[in-house]
Amino acid sequence: MNAEAEKVFDELDNHIGGVPPDMVMRVWERCVPLLRRVVKPETGYDLDSLLLSIQLARTQLWIVNDFQAVCVTEIHDRPLGSVMWGQFIAGDDVEQWIDDWETVISEFGKAKGCVAVEFSGRPGWKKFRDRFRDYKPYLVTYRKEI
Repeated sequence: MNAEAEKVFDELDNHIGGVPPDMVMRVWERCVPLLRRVVKPETGYDLDSLLLSIQLARTQLWIVNDFQAVCVTEIHDRPLGSVMWGQFIAGDDVEQWIDDWETVISEFGKAKGCVAVEFSGRPGWKKFRDRFRDYKPYLVTYRKEI
């Protein structure tokens, strides 16, 4: 890990922490390899546009366990209540951190006035169904470019 990234991670309160927008460039280089796994053209983002969104505080960057994983969230304001949206989640050894991640993201969302947490992902997320008993699947998204 480079010295700047290490300093930012050391400043985080626990092993899952949000990166303030003004510190993103200090850790971005470490986040890119993980984000490349999930940031694809069909998401409507590339890495440059995602970085700008984080820097402008439109989205939030989270680091898990010394860059074992990263997550980008966004608060969606909806007429019936705001939702904490897990937009991009990428990392290794998910079993080691997923429960803590869900707790941190839920607490952050609640503090921001959100009424729910949502995320979508590959079919492999089904294996975590027992951990997310309070989450109900309600939508599968398919996309076709025209």
